[in-house]
Amino acid sequence: MNVLLVYPSHGRFEIAPSVQMSIGAFIPPLGLLYLAKMIELEGHHVKVIDCSAEEHPMEAIRQSLNDMDVVGTTVYSGPRDNAFSLQISHLIKEHDPDLPLVLGGPHCSLFPQQTLEKHHADVIVQGEAEGRIVPILNALQDHQLFSTIPGITYRNNDQIHINPPSEHQQNLDALPFPSRHLVKHYSYGYSFGVKVVPGVVTSMMSSRGCPFRCRFCQQSVFTPKFQSHSVPRIIQEIDDLVQNGYTSIVFADDDFLWNKKQTEKIMDHIIKENYDLTLWIANARVDSADKTLYTKLQKAGVEHIIFGIESGNQEMLNFYNKKITLDQIRKAVALSHEMGFFTSGNFIIGGPIETKQHIQETIDFARSLRLDNAFFKELMYAAKSPLWNEAVQQGKINPDESMVMADHHRDLGLFTPKELQEFCDKAFLTFTMNPRYWLRELGFVLRHRNFRFLHLGLRLLLKKHNSV
Repeated sequence: MNVLLVYPSHGRFEIAPSVQMSIGAFIPPLGLLYLAKMIELEGHHVKVIDCSAEEHPMEAIRQSLNDMDVVGTTVYSGPRDNAFSLQISHLIKEHDPDLPLVLGGPHCSLFPQQTLEKHHADVIVQGEAEGRIVPILNALQDHQLFSTIPGITYRNNDQIHINPPSEHQQNLDALPFPSRHLVKHYSYGYSFGVKVVPGVVTSMMSSRGCPFRCRFCQQSVFTPKFQSHSVPRIIQEIDDLVQNGYTSIVFADDDFLWNKKQTEKIMDHIIKENYDLTLWIANARVDSADKTLYTKLQKAGVEHIIFGIESGNQEMLNFYNKKITLDQIRKAVALSHEMGFFTSGNFIIGGPIETKQHIQETIDFARSLRLDNAFFKELMYAAKSPLWNEAVQQGKINPDESMVMADHHRDLGLFTPKELQEFCDKAFLTFTMNPRYWLRELGFVLRHRNFRFLHLGLRLLLKKHNSV
């Protein structure tokens, strides 16, 4: 069979409400590439279209449909992401109503029946799909029923059937390496139109899920059980990436530094082999800050760490169940600065108990840190997160709503959406329009001879200035 896998663009990303830009092709779509490998191992032919890396994604999809027997794509829950996925689904079904359409991804796990109906799909996969994609293809090829395949929702004779859930992947090491060769023709490492990750870029994951349970997070829905690859398996994949010519790796785990000893062993291997790699850590907790660990990260080639900070007020951190302190945040950012890492921090504005004083403390705290970048977002009640579940039980959110802003009008917070956007914009401007900040960034550029981040910062600031 000829199988087309489509990764929808994440659309536009907000660094603050008034600063919205296309993030571009940052890292390859690992989820689809794992599925592609499972399909290829069965002898089928696979083509992957990454819409974030295509200049004209809809046309690229349209031109590929004539040769395909099955199309699969991912559906995310954000309003823009979901809308783009819907466009893709409509394009496929308008081209050929009988062409089987298989959907997976976060939104499918949250709302399988709703997604199947809205997208006119044939099969919805809930949760991890590596163990089910081949049985689905076999059923389509042999015109068999889907009733024996767990963890899917499907359409049969205009009737929707929901099968019992499937077990989660028990042994990550049993999974083969993803089929990265299918996207080798794309160039990755872009953020807001700037090539910020140098060289030939790819991504990998050493674990799935997160061992923590923050109240605003959906992760426990998608991967209820945190799982990690073994150190030998992680090292083997890094060796394979180097042998295939990759020079930059983005670790896309929900928390790459969750196990300090494991991370140290990985870094020790990279240092021992003298690999000339640039490493990015897409998600890290501040409580992992440790001089020994960070020294090894530096020697191995880590350039950028993104921290989930969320708030500059301890009461709000406790409310979110972050299990971190303000002192831990200060230590992690200061140590990262000492090591020469470029650091970014994610902040949330508008928690249900968050007052103006809380928000101002977060703005002042962000400004006081030696961060190189900061993202400020309004709190969204994400479907099936603890906060969302509580709001549904209280009748404030309908069970079929996936992303709801912390709106005062709905008793979900203390401020209106407009006020939250103004707070986020104020936070961004206060952070960036700080003379000490620009002196610090200029020093970073001169020390490291790295103009990529300066280019990105000026681009974002210009975008903000033009939006005012």
